[in-house]
Amino acid sequence: MSAIDVLNDVRERLRERVRTLPGGGEASAGYRRLRALLQEMGVRCDDAAELQDADAVLLVSARGIDALVAARLDDEARRRSYSRVVARLLVGEMHAPIDAKIEYLAKHTTISRQEAEEDALVATFGRAVADGRLDTAPRPLYQDVPKLRFAFTPRSAARSTLGGFHLWSGFWYRRSNMYRRWRSRRDVSTAIGRICTALG
Repeated sequence: MSAIDVLNDVRERLRERVRTLPGGGEASAGYRRLRALLQEMGVRCDDAAELQDADAVLLVSARGIDALVAARLDDEARRRSYSRVVARLLVGEMHAPIDAKIEYLAKHTTISRQEAEEDALVATFGRAVADGRLDTAPRPLYQDVPKLRFAFTPRSAARSTLGGFHLWSGFWYRRSNMYRRWRSRRDVSTAIGRICTALG
């Protein structure tokens, strides 16, 4: 299996399980829950790594996936790091034959605009995972949704409209800090949930 095949397999299974993952509670229980989820998916986790500047490192290769989390972190920082690893596995761009992503809780410089956008996406989506509030992020990040298609019946037109709504939301969530902040508000996520229910 190639690194991308390994990642796609883990990503598919993770999408199924992350939706039922409870959030909130104590930080120590939160990071243990996330670590157990990753280990269930076949990700080798080591939270005793001697990392100096980075908080976590995600390694993907044909041999499997490894998540290294710094030993120096307290429980809350460890929970945030594991949630970013989960978010990176779900939405990050990884390349064959081997790739590594470094996670920082603090802001850091990036090489490219694309990398900066992906880091911001992973940070925001990671918070939603850690808090158990996936409804504050667009559904295409963690769930299969209807596609935007030409529609000829009222039912298929509604599904197609919903697909277009998800496509638009996912696009702006990836590219706009303002949209990510707006989308993570409870009143907004509740209103969007009602729209999705009506169209679905």
